[in-house]
Amino acid sequence: MIASLYEGTFSVGADRQFKPINPDDKPPFGSFKVTIHPYLIADDHMTALIDAGPGTFGPLNHYAIMTENLSRHGVTPDDIEYVFCSHLHTDHVGGLLKPHGHSFELSFPNARIQLSGREWEQFKKKANENRKTDAIRWATFLENHADLTFTEDHPDGTGPVYMETIGGHTEFSQAIFYNNGGLKAMMLGDVLARPEIINRRFVAKFDFDAVQSRNKRAFFLEKALRENYYILTFHGSNGAIIYLKGYDPKKGYLVEHITSGVIRQGPPPAPET
Repeated sequence: MIASLYEGTFSVGADRQFKPINPDDKPPFGSFKVTIHPYLIADDHMTALIDAGPGTFGPLNHYAIMTENLSRHGVTPDDIEYVFCSHLHTDHVGGLLKPHGHSFELSFPNARIQLSGREWEQFKKKANENRKTDAIRWATFLENHADLTFTEDHPDGTGPVYMETIGGHTEFSQAIFYNNGGLKAMMLGDVLARPEIINRRFVAKFDFDAVQSRNKRAFFLEKALRENYYILTFHGSNGAIIYLKGYDPKKGYLVEHITSGVIRQGPPPAPET
């Protein structure tokens, strides 16, 4: 099973602050609307998360939201064995820690956290260069207390999960693939953050390498259709899990949304074109 763990809908403006709004609301002028969806994997091999949400960097009690979301699937934070991180922007990984007095605690104390070691070194370097006290404290605690495992040291993956450096959104952004035989899914972080961009060819000014993002997006969309993968979108709304039903030369990819937020078996194969 893979389940979306919805943590809210937000408007984000030039200040890059996440401000809660109702899902049906339009964001203020000059802002855009995003949702946040970490993912739970629960099968015979592992109980794991893909990304952890904003946690202490977000505007809500995200640990309480995460705990409630997990409980709907009979899981507690202590049950999480792995967290696979697509990239180290704080809306994706801030939830690895929770506040505790004037310090932190591990949100998932029994989890091995898998991330890019090269991006981890970049994160710490930039936090120190820019004197971002909150990020420095967060990174120092995580490094001293968490079981951090770097993807560069594990090229064969972990169980049914494999991570691949694809760059684009950040220099070392990861694509995360799940394949247990009957169920296959891919999560590309913010290289493919929302279903709405699937049939748009564009470059994004907020990407480290926008052309790389565009090219990788095109490559993995073709792979998803050809090999029958679900696509997990972190910032998608109206069904953040999708699959591609086919391809129309005039309309582009035909997208089906999984509005339940839960998948247990593979999608029907797309018709051959």
